[in-house]
Amino acid sequence: MHVLKTNFNGNPHLGLYGFATDKYCLIGKGVGGDILENIKAVLKVKVHEITINNSKLVGAYSCGNDDLILVPEIIKESEERELKKIGIPYKKIKSKFCALGNNIVIKGNTALINPEFEKEIFEELKMFKLKKIHIKEHNAIGSCMVLNKNGGLINLDADEKEIKEIEKELNLKIEAGSVNKGNRYVRSGIIVNSKGYIIGGLTTGVETMIIDTALGFLK
Repeated sequence: MHVLKTNFNGNPHLGLYGFATDKYCLIGKGVGGDILENIKAVLKVKVHEITINNSKLVGAYSCGNDDLILVPEIIKESEERELKKIGIPYKKIKSKFCALGNNIVIKGNTALINPEFEKEIFEELKMFKLKKIHIKEHNAIGSCMVLNKNGGLINLDADEKEIKEIEKELNLKIEAGSVNKGNRYVRSGIIVNSKGYIIGGLTTGVETMIIDTALGFLK
């Protein structure tokens, strides 16, 4: 099984509460033991419950790759200790855009970022090749995309030119779709890695088929 359709305490916007790579999954505290076990079985990685800035919205606040988590500077010291205990390297980022997960998309050493980020972000994220990207009127690029090593899903508002530009930057096939019965902010409804994905409970069968194809689970 590579897909789990569920809600977190009745909320289908589960992408706001977690994110995953091929090495780990981070979830906001309070989701519940049974669901955590199911997430672990689908994504095939360890699942860690944390908070950021005393919030369960871990997916909105953070992003990263297999080797590094980016977290906002407003993270609490106790939460930093939890990350150190888990053993995942992290970097604190100072920016007014503290919802990093909504504003940054990372693949390997490439990061697509909100064009409105402060110029200092280029020094903060000098370990990445940075590219400012927007989709139509949407500057919060992180909220508009999810990806794994096999493909990506993007907001339905993206046109062919924008998709091709992103495909070139990421060297990845990208397809447009939605989650949770028409929600174009696809990041809000998915937690994904290369093994599988967790999808919000309102997502339709047609949406799921498109997601399967976009993320490389349906050839």
